[in-house]
Amino acid sequence: MHVTTGEVIRRIRKSLGMTQAELGAILGYTQPVISQLEHDGAAIHDVRVLRRIAKALHVPLAILVVESDEEADVNRRNFLRASALGAGTAVAAGATGQAATASSTASVHVGTAEVAEITASTNEIHELDLLAGGDRLCRLAANEVRYVKQLLDNGTYTDAVGQTLTSAAAEMMTAAGWVNFDAGRLDQARRYYAEAAQTATAANDGIAASHALLNASMQSFQGGFGPSKPSKKARPVDGVNLADAAQHAARRDGGPRLRAVGAIYEAGAHSAMGNSSAMMNAISRAHRAYESGRGHDPNWVYLPPAALAGMTGWSYMRIGDHHTAAVYLQEAIDGTASWPRENAGWRIKLAENHIQGGDIADGCQLLIDDFEQISGMTSTRLRATIRSITQEVQPHRAVPEVREFLGLVGSNSPPTTITVPL
Repeated sequence: MHVTTGEVIRRIRKSLGMTQAELGAILGYTQPVISQLEHDGAAIHDVRVLRRIAKALHVPLAILVVESDEEADVNRRNFLRASALGAGTAVAAGATGQAATASSTASVHVGTAEVAEITASTNEIHELDLLAGGDRLCRLAANEVRYVKQLLDNGTYTDAVGQTLTSAAAEMMTAAGWVNFDAGRLDQARRYYAEAAQTATAANDGIAASHALLNASMQSFQGGFGPSKPSKKARPVDGVNLADAAQHAARRDGGPRLRAVGAIYEAGAHSAMGNSSAMMNAISRAHRAYESGRGHDPNWVYLPPAALAGMTGWSYMRIGDHHTAAVYLQEAIDGTASWPRENAGWRIKLAENHIQGGDIADGCQLLIDDFEQISGMTSTRLRATIRSITQEVQPHRAVPEVREFLGLVGSNSPPTTITVPL
């Protein structure tokens, strides 16, 4: 389904817990005007309005630009791109999400401020992915990667700044890989991860290399919020090896959360192979590492207790221990209320766990109850899981909850997308 700019504004506003009236107060508009904007009123095509909204919602302008094949959207994107770049140098690229040209970076002197802007942009991409999913962020991330590579190739900087810039470039490449993974663009994600690992190694940055290897590991064993039954393309042995390499890379400087992520990803890869003893050993190491206090964790390590619980539950679900899985998955749901994409993902996983464990009615009822939330995420991985669940419950249409769920996703046609209620 084509998601409009107005719908994106609505989703981000709601994810921030902001009412239409509150957003209007920040912008100096009335609540009815905000309602018109969210329903794609004429003012939504004014770049000045979009800039103000982006600033009020604390998101880059590019996130409000709709990805579409429609000519009007293409023209608007071109207008936004030209307006956002202006006549300045490449330094503005981090704030606007637009890549600079090689000629504009040729004479740029790169210092600590520019590296800090790149790091802030990387963090912003990760946060936006947690709010709304990665599908809308691929172009933004690609532009940012091009920008930082142009700085590396054409800018001038000291040796010390060059090392931090190279590390920042590796992290931006990993962020680009992640949103492409979330969007189902697996070949692109794999290339970004490989480039990130090479770039981090060039900077002698084991932490950044570990990050890229960990994400590549998850993709190899098809972790995250994708369907729990591995496809023929899954490479769980590679997942184990990549997780092990990530743990090795982080051994010198990594902190408790980073070591825990490496171990829990290893557990996920083992679970994909049905190796329960190795999986439980890795889970035990992950939880022990999480409780330790040795080493340093960089800001990008996203592993609050809820995430560790969710990944633990996901691994138990894959080996068929649905009771244990349900306990951990519920803990993940309870702990991610502030992150809509994460919360929706764990809700889907809990429903999937019930269905795989034989509680088909309960699983479908969970999906029915949470349908508005889970259908609002622009994440190909989440949609793929819904499609997988839809196919799994089709033979049980006699169950009322199954029929209602299938009706929501559109039982009269192949469930390739989820209809988003306005």
